[in-house]
Amino acid sequence: MKKAIYEQIVETIKSEEWDFDQVLEILIEKFPEEKPETLRSIVTLQYQKWVKKTAKSQTSDHKRRELFNEFNQALKSKDYKEGVIVELAKNNRFSPAQFAKIILEEHFKELESEESVSIELKVKITKLIKNSALIDDQKLATEIWLATVKDNNYGPLSEFIKAAIGQDYEKKAKKSLERLGLSYQDEHDLKSKGYDKTPDIKLDIPFAYNGYVINWIESKALFGDKENHDKYLKEQLWSYWNRYGAGMVIYWFGFIEDLDNNRDNGIIVCDDFPKDIEVCNPLKNSSSEDEADNFREESN
Repeated sequence: MKKAIYEQIVETIKSEEWDFDQVLEILIEKFPEEKPETLRSIVTLQYQKWVKKTAKSQTSDHKRRELFNEFNQALKSKDYKEGVIVELAKNNRFSPAQFAKIILEEHFKELESEESVSIELKVKITKLIKNSALIDDQKLATEIWLATVKDNNYGPLSEFIKAAIGQDYEKKAKKSLERLGLSYQDEHDLKSKGYDKTPDIKLDIPFAYNGYVINWIESKALFGDKENHDKYLKEQLWSYWNRYGAGMVIYWFGFIEDLDNNRDNGIIVCDDFPKDIEVCNPLKNSSSEDEADNFREESN
């Protein structure tokens, strides 16, 4: 994706109401040439960045009390309508699931006359966030449930979905290698052998792509923006390069094209498993044609 297009998408997100589904619909209509999954990933990343940026102020003691009071007033109102926490999160441009956690903490602090959240209470709240049916107060249970369901970035449901999507795309890369008859080791294999820094896939025999040798593949089921890519380079990719040689990171939902600027240094950026690769044939220079033919037959 061109950097200018990416910047237009980000500006659109910032200018619209804090409503994930609504913003996504606007982007799909405004940028029809971009894949919906790419736009969804960009919205997700932008929401996460804003939540992290404002987390300190949004979770301060003063803000917590203010939020809890607003929540209780809304529940007691004759005009009460389900989705109070979701609406509060929208108005404050924050995470519904994280606001739900704050509401529960304040609720039990008041109920049990506690001034702070104990370790036991934190464990209890984590359990209730995962299963709101365990909350006795039905109004509160419904509000907590809606907050976790409506949060596309945080909360147990969202984390489960993100993990499942990540696994699916990693499997996609592995299946592509298997179709080519290429053997590999995944991060579980490598960690069992004592490696600490492990890519998703380490090839047993490298392949070549556009003249570059690929020893490993890192799968990212998200859009590659500069902030995250710089972080991955620092915390993961250069470590893989140092241990295993040149490799590739795949941002399955696209990336800002300017980020693919380290090819000559040993790290290639792609948005799909490459099609035009050259696979090493260990029998290519063999003097025995029969041996090579047998190898091809066994591979098929």
